Amino acid sequence: MKPFRFCPACASELERGSDEGYRCSNCGRSWYRNSAPAAGAAIVKNGKVLVTERGIEPKKGLCDIPGGFLGAGEHPVDALKRELREELGVEIEVDVGDCISMVPHVYGDEGDYVLALGFLARWVGGELRAADDVAAFRWVDLDELETLDFAWEHDRTVARTALLREKESSDGGP
Repeated sequence: MKPFRFCPACASELERGSDEGYRCSNCGRSWYRNSAPAAGAAIVKNGKVLVTERGIEPKKGLCDIPGGFLGAGEHPVDALKRELREELGVEIEVDVGDCISMVPHVYGDEGDYVLALGFLARWVGGELRAADDVAAFRWVDLDELETLDFAWEHDRTVARTALLREKESSDGGP
């Protein structure tokens, strides 16, 4: 999000604050450039993880894990379930304890800040279809995962972690 130039409360011009914020000299409110939260899911099935191809900018055509931005006041788990229904037509099982990654990063050319939450999720059902902002999808194993061109490296890390945990659990590991 670009910094505000005018106060959203009273429309007066804002002044640069002493930190990352802006202050309104008219009403006294402060405004900050906060990270927008987003949630993504790594779903593993039969030794493969679901990877999507971005159908929109930024980074259109590159790989990521399915997910999206949280709505105002929306719980991350609810947002993740909603996003996977919208993007792929699938239902997942996931809870807060499945969060394995929290990565702040810059999203797009405008310098918007995002806090990406990565989850391990379990497939419940649905008929996979590319919709919303997903151009395509595919199931990949660990070797193929490492050859893909990802929009953000933290998404590859979440997918890799999910595959390794699945392998460890199927091998009788901890």
